[in-house]
Amino acid sequence: MQMRHWTLADDLAQLELGESGARLGQWRGEAALYIEDFLTHPVLVRDYAPPDCYRLRADIAIPGPNGFAGLVFGVRDEQNYELVYISPSTAASIGDIQYDPVMNGSTTWQIYNGPRYQAKAPVPPGEWVSLTLEVRKDSVAIGVGDHTAPQLVVSKLQHGPAKGSVGLWANLPAYIRGLMIEPLQPVPHEQRPQPSDQDAGASLLTEWLVSEPYVPAASAGPLPCLARAAAEENGTVNLNRLYPLGEKGTAVMAECTLELSEECESVLSFGFSDHMRLWVNEAEVYKGEWKWGPPASDGRIRPEHADVSVRWQAGRNTVRAEITNLEGKFGWGFCVRTGLPRVTAASK
Repeated sequence: MQMRHWTLADDLAQLELGESGARLGQWRGEAALYIEDFLTHPVLVRDYAPPDCYRLRADIAIPGPNGFAGLVFGVRDEQNYELVYISPSTAASIGDIQYDPVMNGSTTWQIYNGPRYQAKAPVPPGEWVSLTLEVRKDSVAIGVGDHTAPQLVVSKLQHGPAKGSVGLWANLPAYIRGLMIEPLQPVPHEQRPQPSDQDAGASLLTEWLVSEPYVPAASAGPLPCLARAAAEENGTVNLNRLYPLGEKGTAVMAECTLELSEECESVLSFGFSDHMRLWVNEAEVYKGEWKWGPPASDGRIRPEHADVSVRWQAGRNTVRAEITNLEGKFGWGFCVRTGLPRVTAASK
């Protein structure tokens, strides 16, 4: 298979613009696609099946201090695909790379955060920079600019092997030009030590029962917790993987039971997005909100976000959490760490 190149500005007939709002534009004398809306819809290449292993590249310019733009690959459909984007430098950062798989119509950067999924890279506002992805089976190496070594390697793509079309994506003002793809030899990426961004150990609750979504204000009460849900590799339960993007204010109830040999105390810590109510043995121990609101809050899910002291009873204990999606199209999920040295899950 030969290298393919799309200028983008001259290839609109080969692109599926969908609801992206993309249109022709020009930045610093270069014709490009321009996207400025606060949306999460991709631009996809029509009727194209990439090789099994390939290099995907484009030039990106983000004209202002705020903006996110990147490349799409492994497209299942317009609601499910792999995404890597960059954002420009600020007073606190030289620029950022984010791996952000879109699931059921929602971005998931609040779920996939930390050194497994994020890295720093120079992205000067207003300057053209290249973004290069080397996709091999179920991993991707990511480079920004002229660096010979990737700044980030994601060793496990969340949608599995990257089969499906390619494209581009932007949120807030950004220009993208010159999409290129070329075949690569099926040589695995160099294996790097995986950072331990969450030292979960045995104290993280990883097996849950989850209800169907409901709207608390319009419901007589939470629905039964019947669906099994396992935490992701970073310890977070990804509700976007389970359910399509719903209306703002949609919630689920999650339940986990555990067996303890004796009565004890611990510090229960947890993270969530966007709103959580938490019960231990039917006593409500926490109620709070955490969502995107920079610079005060970034809405990312981390197990040390909040904590409470808990007195556990000997025998069966129940942890329940109601997680409400307030933002709509960002990550929806939670994680809970018991602070106990050893936990045995109890069967229902």
